[in-house]
Amino acid sequence: MADQSEVTSTASLAARRRQKRWERRRQRLQRFWRFLGVSAIAAGLVWVLARPLWIIQDPQRIQIQGQQTLNRDRLFATLDLKFPLNLLQLQPQRLEQRLLEAAPLQQVQIQRRLLPASLLITVQEITATAQASRVVVEPNQPPQERWGILDRQGVWHPLSAYERLGANLPQTTLKVRGYREPYQRLWPALYTLLSSSPVQIRGLDWRDPTNLILETELGLVYCGPYDPALLPQQIATLDRLRQLPEKTNLDAITYIDLRQPATPRVQMKPTPPRRSPQTAAQ
Repeated sequence: MADQSEVTSTASLAARRRQKRWERRRQRLQRFWRFLGVSAIAAGLVWVLARPLWIIQDPQRIQIQGQQTLNRDRLFATLDLKFPLNLLQLQPQRLEQRLLEAAPLQQVQIQRRLLPASLLITVQEITATAQASRVVVEPNQPPQERWGILDRQGVWHPLSAYERLGANLPQTTLKVRGYREPYQRLWPALYTLLSSSPVQIRGLDWRDPTNLILETELGLVYCGPYDPALLPQQIATLDRLRQLPEKTNLDAITYIDLRQPATPRVQMKPTPPRRSPQTAAQ
C-alpha cells in the first residue's frame, strides 16, 4: 500500500510539473502574440500617417472663404503653417483660436478633407457698429488713446489688426470716445437703443463715467451716469425736442441737459455784451 501511495504521489507531482510547464509556455506565446499585435498596430499607424493621402504639399490646397475686407494671403500667413502638412496631426481648434486672436473675426471653422487632401477655412468677419477709442497703458509709456472698431457684442478690435491684414476700415457713422472693457456687456443693448433713436446720434463721449454725452443733430446732450433704465426716457425726451431748431439757433446752445428727462434744460452760450455806438466809434 505504501508503494502504491508513493507511485500515485510521484505521478501527481509529474502532472503538476507538466501543467506548470504548459502554463509558462502559454504565457510566453501570449506575450509574443501581444507584442506582434502592438507592433503591427504601431507599424500600421506609422504607415497611415506617412501616406500622401493625408499630406498637403501645396498651399493652394488650403482654401479660405467668407472674408470680405480681409486679405486672404495675410490671413493665411497668420496661420503659420509648415509644409508638408499632415492633416491627422493638425489641431483645428488651435488654428481657429489663432485666427480669432489675430484678426477681427466673429467666427472661424476649419474642416479637414480627403481625396484630395485639403483644408477648408470658413471665416465670418465682425459686424462693425462704431469706431471707438480707449486708453491703453503700456509699461514705461504714458497712457495713450487708441482707436478701434466695436462689433455687435461690444468687443473692441484695434485698427492695427485691419492694417496688419491689409483690410479697409469698416465704414461706421457712430464714434465712441472713452470706451472701457466693463462697457462691453452694456454695448449690445445700448447700440440697439441708439440705432433706433428718431434723433440722429453721431457719437458718444464716455470719457467721464459720471456724464455720458451724446453728440446729436441737435447738439451735445448730457445724460449723466449711464442708466439703462433711464436712457430710453432720455431718448424719448430728445425726440420731443426735435422742433428746437424752429425756436432757437442751435449754434447758440452749449448743451441740452437731460439728466432729469422729465424737466429738460437747454444751456445757452453766454450772450456777448452789446457794444454801444460810442464804444464802437472808438
